[in-house]
Amino acid sequence: MATTMYAEEELYPVDTESGKANKSEASTTFEVYVSNYFGDHQIYLKVTDENGDVKQFHVSKEQAQSLAHGFDGADAYIGYDNT
Repeated sequence: MATTMYAEEELYPVDTESGKANKSEASTTFEVYVSNYFGDHQIYLKVTDENGDVKQFHVSKEQAQSLAHGFDGADAYIGYDNT
């Protein structure tokens, strides 16, 4: 079994006053990885909330491309550090 991690990010809820990350609240961890645990390579999104509860989602290649395209477009649209 081989697993390769491609991204791991801590994301925070939106602050309703500023529209930015509210780092005073608990974060949620998002991980993107590929594994061949079930015999062929598949893409997964793993979400771990502030309580340690884990949900794993299967992501098709088409969905991964759509999400990547969406993030690339959003990143290119904002020409400044928005943290």
